[in-house]
Amino acid sequence: MEVDRVDSTKLLLVTANVGSIFEDPEHMLKIWLKEFLASVRDLEPGMLAIHCQEVGGKNYEASMQHVNQFVKAMLGSDELQKYDRARIFLDEDYTAADKFTALGNLYFIHECVEEVSIYDFIECKFLPVEGREVLSGNIENIQIKEKSKYPQNFFPDFKWSRKGFLRTRWNINNSLFDLINIHLFHDASNIVALQKSPSVYCDNRYRALAHTLQRFETDQFEKVPYFIFGDFNFRLDIQSVLKDLTEKTEVNEIRGKKNQISKLTYTDANSKVVLTVESKYFDHHEKHNEVFRNKDRMLNKYDKELEMYKDRVFEFDFTFPPSYPFSEDVSDGLSYMKTRCPSWCDRILLSHTTAPILVNNEKHRPKYDIIGSDVCMGDHKPVYLLLWLRKGKGNQQAPFDTQTSFERRKKLSKKISINGETIDFQKGKINIHDYANFEKSEELIPEFRLSIKTKQGSSLKRQHNISGDSAENSRDAQGVTKKPSFHEIAQRVLLMESALMKWPNRPRTRHHSSSSEDLMDSDEETNQADREPDQDSVHTDVSDLPADTEDLKFELSHSSPSSECGDVKRNAVSKKAIKNENNSKLHLRKTVSNTEQALFEKNQSDLHEKCSVEHEHEIKKMSSGKQESVSRLKSRCPHCVVL
Repeated sequence: MEVDRVDSTKLLLVTANVGSIFEDPEHMLKIWLKEFLASVRDLEPGMLAIHCQEVGGKNYEASMQHVNQFVKAMLGSDELQKYDRARIFLDEDYTAADKFTALGNLYFIHECVEEVSIYDFIECKFLPVEGREVLSGNIENIQIKEKSKYPQNFFPDFKWSRKGFLRTRWNINNSLFDLINIHLFHDASNIVALQKSPSVYCDNRYRALAHTLQRFETDQFEKVPYFIFGDFNFRLDIQSVLKDLTEKTEVNEIRGKKNQISKLTYTDANSKVVLTVESKYFDHHEKHNEVFRNKDRMLNKYDKELEMYKDRVFEFDFTFPPSYPFSEDVSDGLSYMKTRCPSWCDRILLSHTTAPILVNNEKHRPKYDIIGSDVCMGDHKPVYLLLWLRKGKGNQQAPFDTQTSFERRKKLSKKISINGETIDFQKGKINIHDYANFEKSEELIPEFRLSIKTKQGSSLKRQHNISGDSAENSRDAQGVTKKPSFHEIAQRVLLMESALMKWPNRPRTRHHSSSSEDLMDSDEETNQADREPDQDSVHTDVSDLPADTEDLKFELSHSSPSSECGDVKRNAVSKKAIKNENNSKLHLRKTVSNTEQALFEKNQSDLHEKCSVEHEHEIKKMSSGKQESVSRLKSRCPHCVVL
C-alpha cells in the first residue's frame, strides 16, 4: 500500500566504531564529522540514531577528553540545528572497570516529528522528550536506559574487555520499538581463528549475542520490535577464505615459543609469496585491496555468522565492501590495513517483529550502505540503514500528548541539560565533563582530570556529595580531594583558642573526626563512662581572655552555663571568629610564635590526658607501615575538636 510522507517518519540508523578517530582529534575526528554530517544533510531523517563503540578511543584514559569536542561539534553543527530534541548517552567512566562499556548512544529528533517519548525502565512508563540532554561519565543510575557489560566468564581465554550493550525504548508517533547498541568480541589472533571453522572467537560471539537476545525475550518488559546495531565483530570464515585464496600454493610454517605457529606464508609455483598470516598480520600482497573491495561479491559466501540467528533477526541485503579494517592514514580512504582479514563487522539487524511498523515499497525502499566510502573514517567505516517508520502502528496509544508548541521547542533547543544541569549552549565554552561524575575520580589520569574545570554552585555540591567529600575539603593542583590538616583548621579558628582551653570537660553527643594523622597514638580510659554526657556543665572564666577578644567575652558572658546552651555558645563563637578572621590575620602572624604554637599543642595534649569523657583510641597499622590512631568515642575530647 502506498504511504505518503506525512504518514511515516524517516528513520536513520547508524553504527560507528569511533575508537581510532579520538586518537587523532586534530585531523581524523574533524574529517569524520564533516563527512558524517554531510550524509545526514543529504538523507534528511526525521530521527537520527547513532550507536558508537569505543567512545574515547582505544587509549581511552588519555583520549576520553576529546569526546567533549565530538559531542559539542554534533550539537552545534548547522546540519542538526533543526533537530530540537536530543538524548545523548555516553558510558565514559573507565574507573568503574566492572561496568565500563565505552558505548555511546546519540539520538536527534527533527522538529517535524510531533510525538516522541522515551521509556523509563525503572518506573515502567514513557516520558516526553523535550529539549537536548547529555548524560555522560558514570550513567549507571540513569533510568531511561538499560546497560550491561558482559560478565567475565564470557571471556574464558582473554583479558576482560569493554563489551556489552546499551538499550533505549522509544515511542515515535505511536510506534514502539527498542534501539540496542552492542559491541561483541573481536578475533585476538589470526592464527587461532583459522584453526577451525567456525572459529573459537565465533563461538564466543554466539554465546554473548544469544544471551543478549534471550534476555530481551524473557525480561519483565513488554515485548516490542527492536533494532540491534553496533560492532558485532562478525568475521569471515578465515579457514575457508584461505583455502580458496591459496588453492595452488604451498604453505610454510614458522614456529616460535612453545613450538606454536607464529607465521604462515603461502608461495606459488615460482616461490613467490602471495599471502602471509601472523597473529596480527594478514596480507594478500599484490591482490589485497583488489580482492577485499569485493566488487564481484565473491566474499559474501564466507560471511556465515549471522546464519545462526536467522530465526530471531534479519538483515537487509547490502553491496558495500567489508567495513573493517580500513587504513587510518587520513589521506587514504580506500585501502585496507594489513592487520586482519577484512570483514563486515559493523551491522544493523532487525527483529522479525519490525515488519508491521516499517514502510517498504517502491517509493520507500530501505537503503543500507556505508558513510565515507572514499574518505578516511578511521579503521571502521560507519554503516547506516535508512528506513520509513509507519505512523500509529505501535502496540498501544501514547498515554499523554507530547506535542509542544514550535516556539517552546525552539526555546528549549537553545539550552542543553548536562547530567541534570541546564545551561545555555555555548559551543566554545562548555565542557560536558565539568558536569560528569566518575566512580573513582582519583583514578582519572592527570591529562583528563586537568581538562575538567572546577565546578560551580550546585554542580560542585552534587559532585562532592557523590564522591563522599566534605564541603570543607580542598583540591590540590591535580584536582585530588584532600582533607585539611589539624593545624590548617586551627589557624582558621585561632581566635577561639582561649575559649577552647577553658572547656576541658564539655560534653558532646556528636562526633566529626579530624584526619587520622592528628589523633594521638593513645588515650586513657575515663573513669566516668556511666555518666550521661549532657549532665555536665561548662563554666568559663572570660576575664582571662586576651584583650583582643572582647567580642568573644561578651558572647560568652551572656550565655547560660548549662550544657543545654553549649552548642549555642559554640555556634556564636564560631560565627564571630570567622567574621573577625580576615581583620585579625596580620595581628595573628605577629603574635603567634613557634613557642606559642608548641605551648598550644602541649596544653591540648595535657587536656586530652585529663579528659574525663568516655573516649578511647586504638592503633592500627596502615599499608605503608605507618601507624594511624583511630578514634572510637561516645563523647568528644577537646584535642579531637575540628570546627
